[in-house]
Amino acid sequence: MRNTFKRKLLDPTADPPLSIFIGVPSAALVEMAAYAGFDAVVLDNEHGTFTHEQIEMLCAVAENAGVTPMVRVVSGERTEILKALDRGAHGLHVPQVNSPEEALAVVEAAKYPPLGKRGAAFSIRAARFGAIAVDRYLEEANRETCIAVHIETRRALERIDEILSVPGLDVAYIGPTDLSVSLGCAGQPDAPPVREAIDEILNAGRRHGVRVGIHVPNPHAARDRLRWGADYVGTTWSALIAGAFSGYVRGVREGGG
Repeated sequence: MRNTFKRKLLDPTADPPLSIFIGVPSAALVEMAAYAGFDAVVLDNEHGTFTHEQIEMLCAVAENAGVTPMVRVVSGERTEILKALDRGAHGLHVPQVNSPEEALAVVEAAKYPPLGKRGAAFSIRAARFGAIAVDRYLEEANRETCIAVHIETRRALERIDEILSVPGLDVAYIGPTDLSVSLGCAGQPDAPPVREAIDEILNAGRRHGVRVGIHVPNPHAARDRLRWGADYVGTTWSALIAGAFSGYVRGVREGGG
C-alpha cells in the first residue's frame, strides 16, 4: 500500500491535497473524481449508503483510477474502523472525536502492534489476500494508514490540546457545519464564535504538529481556506453536482437568445 494522499499531506513542498466526500455507491463518481485530479475519495459511510462489500469494491476502483481511497466511518468504534481498513481503505475520517481517550482508541483500532491493537488477518483485501509477506504488510499498514479525527463540537474544543497530543494522529479535520450547530450558531459557519473556534483548531494543530483540514462548499471557499493556512481541504460530491446543475439551468434560462 502506498498512500499518495498522506505523502502529499506530509510534504511541505507539495500543494495541499484535495478530497471529495462521496455518499453513494457509484464507481463512476469515484473514477470521475480521480480523473478530475482529486487526491483522495472519502467514501462517506457516516451519512452515506454503503455496505461493506461496496466499500471494498470502491476502494479497488479508486486504486485502479489512481486516487487514494479513504472512508468516513460511522463512528470511532473499533469494529467500524477494522471493517473499513480491512476492505482496503488507505485512511480514515472519524467523526465526533471529543476527548483524548476517544482519539487514542481510534489510533489503537487503526494500527497494528506495537503502535496499536488492530486485529490482524492476512486473508483480507488490504493484505492482498495473503499475497504479501506478513511483516511487510504490517509495516506498510502502520506507516501508510492516514488518520483524520473530526473536531466539530464544543466538547472537542474544550480539550483540543489534549486530543492533538495523542500520538498517531495525522489530521485534525474541521467540520464547520457541525461546529456551528454545537456552538449555537446552526447554519452560520461564518459566525464569530465559529470563526474563533476554527482559528483555535488551526493554532492547536500548529502547536502539536498535526495537519489541519477543513470542509468547504465550493472552490472559492477552498481557496480562502488554503490562504488561511489549511493543510488540506475536502468537499462534498452533492454540493458540486447541485451547483453544476443549477448553474446550467440558470445559464440556459437567463443566458438570452
